[in-house]
Amino acid sequence: MVYSDKLCAYYLELAQLPCSQTSFAGGDMRFSSEFEALETEVGKAQSIHDSAQPDWHSVLENSESLLRQHSKDLRVAVWLAWALQQRESFPGLLGGLGVLLHLCEHHWSTVYPEKLRTRGAAFGWLVSRLEPVFAQNLPLQNQQPLFQSILEHLARLDELWTEHLAGDAPLLLPVRRQLAQRLEHAAQGEPVIAGLSGVIAQVKQVTHQRLKPEALIENEKDAHKLLRTLQEQARSLCVWWLHQNAADLRALRLNRTLTWLALVSYPEADGERTTVLRGLAPDKLKRYQERFAQGHHADLMLELEASLAGAMFWFDGLRMVWQCLEALQAAPAMLELEVTFALLLQRLPHLPDFRFHDGTPFADDTTRDWIALHVTRRLQTPEPCTKAVDANAAPWEVALADVAAGLRKGGLKAAVQELKFGMQAAQGDRARFHWRLAQARLCMHAGKPELAKIQLEYLDNELQRTGLERWEPELALHVTQLLHSCCDLLPQNHSVRECKEDTHRRLCLFDLEAVLE
Repeated sequence: MVYSDKLCAYYLELAQLPCSQTSFAGGDMRFSSEFEALETEVGKAQSIHDSAQPDWHSVLENSESLLRQHSKDLRVAVWLAWALQQRESFPGLLGGLGVLLHLCEHHWSTVYPEKLRTRGAAFGWLVSRLEPVFAQNLPLQNQQPLFQSILEHLARLDELWTEHLAGDAPLLLPVRRQLAQRLEHAAQGEPVIAGLSGVIAQVKQVTHQRLKPEALIENEKDAHKLLRTLQEQARSLCVWWLHQNAADLRALRLNRTLTWLALVSYPEADGERTTVLRGLAPDKLKRYQERFAQGHHADLMLELEASLAGAMFWFDGLRMVWQCLEALQAAPAMLELEVTFALLLQRLPHLPDFRFHDGTPFADDTTRDWIALHVTRRLQTPEPCTKAVDANAAPWEVALADVAAGLRKGGLKAAVQELKFGMQAAQGDRARFHWRLAQARLCMHAGKPELAKIQLEYLDNELQRTGLERWEPELALHVTQLLHSCCDLLPQNHSVRECKEDTHRRLCLFDLEAVLE
C-alpha cells in the first residue's frame, strides 16, 4: 500500500466514524470556540489586517478533531481538504475529497450545516482554490492513477452538488476539464519537458510569493512571519527525507530545531501549571499505539512527526518517536533526538511539569522515566577522574592526577602506560585492583567509554567472584556507578542495555536513595 492509499484510508475512516454512539453527525458546532478558532485561522489567508498566513497544520489537526469527536460539518470537511492539499499536496487533496464525497453521498440529510446555501458557499470556497491549482502545468507522467482518482472524486461531487443544490452548486466543470485534458496528454506520452517547465514555474512562483515579502525584516512581526515560512518549507523537506529513510538524522534535527526555535520561555499557565494548550486527541493516540504494536514503525514515524510539528509540547509523542527508532535499531538517530531534547530541557527544565488544558501532563510517568534515563544524562558532565590529592594520597591517585593533567599533551597511550607500570610494580591484589580501576577512570576521562567498560566489567566480576563487594561496599559502589555511566555513554544495543539494567538493579541494592536522586 503506497503512502497516498494509507492517507486516503485513514481519512475515509474519519468520515465513516460516528461522532458518538447515539448520533453519527454529532451537534452543530458553529458557535463553539473550537469552530470560531478554526474559522479565524483559515480566514487569515484573506485578511487584509493580518499578514500571517494560516497555520495549515493547526487547521488540519483541529478540523480532524471536530469531525471525529463533535460534528460532521461540511464546512470543516472543506477546510480539512484544503489543509491536506497544503500539507500533503495532491495525495492529501485526494484524502480530503474522499471525506467530502463520503459525507455528501451517504449522509447528506444528517450532516451540518443545515442550510443548502451555506453548504454551497463552503463548496464554492474550495472550488475557487482548486481552479488555479489545476490551471498550472502539472507533471502527471508518474502520478496518473493519483490524478485519475482525483478526477473521479470531482466528477462524483459535481453530480451530487448539482442534484442537491441545483443553481447554487459551484461550477466544477472547468476544473474537471483542465485535469481531464492533462491526463489525456500524459496518456499520449507527451514530452516530459512540459511537466518540467510547469514544476519550474511553480517553484519560481512559490519562491517569489514566499521569499520576496520577507526580504526586509523591520520588526518582530516580520521576523516571526519569516520563521513560520521557513518552518513550513522545512517540514516538506523533512517529510521527503523521512520517506526515504525513517531514521534520517537531518530530518530529526531540523524538525526539532525549527519547532523549538521560537520557544524562548515557558507557556502561560495557572498556578497548577495548566495551560490553555491542547494535546493530542485520545483516539489518535490510541491509533498510534496500535500501529506501534503492529510493527509499522517507519510509517508511524511520519505520522508522529506530523503531529509533533503542531504540538511541540507533546513529549509523549517524542518518546514514541524514540521508541520507533529503537525498534528500527537506529542508535545514531536515537542519540540525535536525546541530545536535541536535552538542550531544550537545559533551557527550560520544568517543561515536563506543565499540563494541557484538560489536565493531561506534557509528559506522562512513562515519558518522565524515559527523560530521566535517556535524556537528562546527556547534560551531565563527566565527573573528574581525580580528586585533589595530598601528601597522604594513595600512589594510584597521585599517578592518575599526574597523567590526567598531561593527557592532552602526551596522549592516552602514554598515560595508560604510566599507570600500567604502577600496576606491575604494585604489591598485593588490592593495590593492583586500584591501579586497574585508575586506568578505567582515565579512559572515561579521555572519552573512551568502550575501553573503560572492558576494564570495569573485569573489576566488577572480580569483586563478585571474591566476595569483596561485601567487605568493601564503597569500592563496589564506585565500580558499579562507573560501569553504569559507561553504558549510558555507549551506543545502545542489546548487550549494553542488559549491562545497564543489571548495574541499575545493583545500584538500587547498594544505595537506593542515591538512585532515586
